[in-house]
Amino acid sequence: MTIARPIDRRLFLLLDRARHKLFKRANVRLQSAIGISAAQGSALFFLGRHRDCLLSDLAEGLALNNSAITGLAARMEKAGLITRARCQTDGRAWRVSLTEIGEEKREQVTKHLRQFNTEISDGFSGEEMDIVYRFLARIAEVETITP
Repeated sequence: MTIARPIDRRLFLLLDRARHKLFKRANVRLQSAIGISAAQGSALFFLGRHRDCLLSDLAEGLALNNSAITGLAARMEKAGLITRARCQTDGRAWRVSLTEIGEEKREQVTKHLRQFNTEISDGFSGEEMDIVYRFLARIAEVETITP
C-alpha cells in the first residue's frame, strides 16, 4: 500500500522548477519596472558588493561560463550599465565597474528584489526561513558531486 503525500517530495525537480519560475517572475518584473533582465540585475547586485572586480570573478559569482559572461558584459556595456577595462596587472583579464546609470539601476534592483523576497517568503515564520536559507546556502556551497 502506498501512502499519498500531499507535497511533491522530488527535491531536485522542485528546486529546478522553483528556480525557473522565480527567475522568470523576476525577469518580467525587472524588465517592466527597470528595463533590464534578471541576469543583468544579478550582475549589478554582485558588482555593488564587489566593486571593480575581475570579469572572471563576476562569472564565478553568477555561476556563468566564459561565453555567457562575455555576452552579458557586452550587453551591459552597450546599455551603459558597466565599463570594462584591461586589468593593469594581467593584460588578459578585464575589470568591470558600474557606471552612474548602472549604480542607479542597481539601487532599483535592490528595492525590487527586497519586495520580491518579502512576497515569496510570505506565510513562513522567521525560523522556517532560517532553515530555507541554511538549506539553499548549503546547496550553493557544494563544489562537486560524486558520480
